[in-house]
Amino acid sequence: MEPDQRHVDLIIKELGLEEAKGVSSPGEPEQRWEEEENAEELGSADASKYRAIAARANYISSDRVDMMYATKEICRHMAKPTKGALKKLTRLGRCLLESPRTMMVYEWQGDEAQVTGYTDSDWAGCRVTGKSTSGGALMIGTHFIKGWSRTQNRVTMSSAEAELIALVK
Repeated sequence: MEPDQRHVDLIIKELGLEEAKGVSSPGEPEQRWEEEENAEELGSADASKYRAIAARANYISSDRVDMMYATKEICRHMAKPTKGALKKLTRLGRCLLESPRTMMVYEWQGDEAQVTGYTDSDWAGCRVTGKSTSGGALMIGTHFIKGWSRTQNRVTMSSAEAELIALVK
């Protein structure tokens, strides 16, 4: 299974990264001073462009497990895109330059009767809201079926509570 390459090409083109240098990871840890420095909201035209590119990234992230978390973080800024959010989107675009194509190979494995689920969370991973992120994957044998990365609805008081919410989801 291979995601539609056209969307990756359009993201790179719309961000103007055709001649840019690629990076190996779609995101990087954000420092507190960067959050304050990049809090300025984008203008109307730039915000509209940001939303269009972020929506396209969200569309292809269902087929690109390597992009799920970074895309989730980018989409959290859809209501009020900031300069910092645009930097995150540009970082994702530069990662797509480095690895523009991915493919999941599903080799024959016979009749598998067991579905295996994996889940994890980062306790209070968001520096702004203190909310945790849940992530997981469902597998049938060695075949990846479904993956997710979502911000939890409420602030949890412990890592065990964050893990429990991730497990229930």
